[in-house]
Amino acid sequence: MVALARFDTQGQWEETWVCDGLVRQHLAPTGVQFGRWPLRPLQLQAGDGLAAVQAAYGEELAALGSHFPLHGADRLALAPGDAHWPALRRQFLAEHRQGGAEVRFFLSGTGLFYLRSADGFLGLLCEAGEWVALPEGLAHAFDAGDAPHVEALRLFVQPQGWVAEPTGAVLPALPLYDDFVAQLLEQVGEELEE
Repeated sequence: MVALARFDTQGQWEETWVCDGLVRQHLAPTGVQFGRWPLRPLQLQAGDGLAAVQAAYGEELAALGSHFPLHGADRLALAPGDAHWPALRRQFLAEHRQGGAEVRFFLSGTGLFYLRSADGFLGLLCEAGEWVALPEGLAHAFDAGDAPHVEALRLFVQPQGWVAEPTGAVLPALPLYDDFVAQLLEQVGEELEE
């Protein structure tokens, strides 16, 4: 289930949307696009690039390619206990921009983007089967929690791949992934399974 939350400039949670149409409507002013693709078997190995992704998702990528000229792809795979996650998490949580559009397709698990908006921040929770395209220059951060479980394709419009440009801005006390999910489930009347 996609979820979008609006936060003010101080990081206070204001509104939540879980309907695709409302999520798209509230993302539109930021230039962010969101959608879903069917999940298909995809085995990426180290060094596999856009060609491997095109074999499984050619039709979907062609539609995206009309808006975003894709030059490459890689796979972000994080699991609980991943030794690289603490350092990556610090890097991803530091607000940054990209020199080109950023496209992500979630193969499994979930991830949380924080997007800077005109009146604060938007928290976008994505899960398997969902894709998000952030426009060039949009300040954002990403989190996958204390014990991450996420696998996502990162599709690049820049030939050099993922190159973050830190904004240097200090973000307000926005809830990290685990707290965001707990608060979201409380708001929508679901219980968090232990």
